[in-house]
Amino acid sequence: MEQRPVTYHIIGSGVAGLSCAKIVKEKIPSAKTIIYEAGEHPGGRCYSYEDKDLGCRLDNATHVVIGANKHLARFINPAEWEQECRFWDAHSETFSTNYRNFPDLIIKSMTNTPADKTAPEIRKTILWKTFPWNKKQRKIYFSKNDLSQRIINLFTSYADELLLNSKLLKIDSQFGRAAQLTFSGKQVEIGANDKVILAVDNRSFCRLTGETPLGHNAIINIFYRTSQKIYLPDNINFIGISRGLADWIFVNDNILGATLSAVPENPGDLQQLARDVWKETDRLRGVNSAFVPSFKIFYHKTATISQDRATNDKRPLSAATQYPNVFLAGDWTMKDHPCCLETAVLSAERAVKESLKI
Repeated sequence: MEQRPVTYHIIGSGVAGLSCAKIVKEKIPSAKTIIYEAGEHPGGRCYSYEDKDLGCRLDNATHVVIGANKHLARFINPAEWEQECRFWDAHSETFSTNYRNFPDLIIKSMTNTPADKTAPEIRKTILWKTFPWNKKQRKIYFSKNDLSQRIINLFTSYADELLLNSKLLKIDSQFGRAAQLTFSGKQVEIGANDKVILAVDNRSFCRLTGETPLGHNAIINIFYRTSQKIYLPDNINFIGISRGLADWIFVNDNILGATLSAVPENPGDLQQLARDVWKETDRLRGVNSAFVPSFKIFYHKTATISQDRATNDKRPLSAATQYPNVFLAGDWTMKDHPCCLETAVLSAERAVKESLKI
């Protein structure tokens, strides 16, 4: 009897889950890949959409790819890389191009954790992979309301089936192996040779397993839309801010995005914060706006796990789970690595590689 092709049941359509499908297809062209997504769109926290309030297309958050991110860098047109990163000190109101003077800001941005609290092992990974930055590694691309078009839509083509609104409720086992996946309204049997990859966030994983969630940190993204093109000094398109309210400012035509990493658990009045951040950008740009333009605030309360030492020590050591046919993926599963898009891809590589051993 001819053996049926192996099926990979991938839970979660974030960058990690989509990368799993891509890697599986590259390694086992005959394999079937089915991705189950609890939400209404693929991409997890990485997607674009039409915002009715601002009347334009937005990313749910500005995402950055640097030249050192070899897995994602190949999707970026060489002409779209920014050549030089600049910084502005909000206290002294001075500009600098020397990134070496701002390691704490860079580490905080990469880990969504204050630099002095970031696990030494993660700091080491960052420094080894990004410092000393050569010219190629120093290049930066930031999303310009094109996350879905740029990355997500390309990856979805590797899924034989993408099932939205499919929230995994339970994994049933038999003879020590995962045997059935229960979703709202349906059950899916897992074949003897099939594999399951849980490419979900930490809180969803803990909901399924009963484990205690890791600590998380928040991120705030604010998007402003004006009637005219916005300019930063010397026509640059992004800038890092030291000792200010925002950590990074990104400009895309008439849309300005501000990113605030590792924000307090109770950030207070977000509307007032948005107005204050705009005033800070006025100082940076040397202008005095007559009013604050329309804006949209995204408060991601559990944006990433906290990447301090105690939390890092609790992260998985491998992609293995209690079931030999179930594996983990997601940036939070990669101990000693910062949580970012590139780490999500690395976690997918590890999960698929470990799945091939059985």
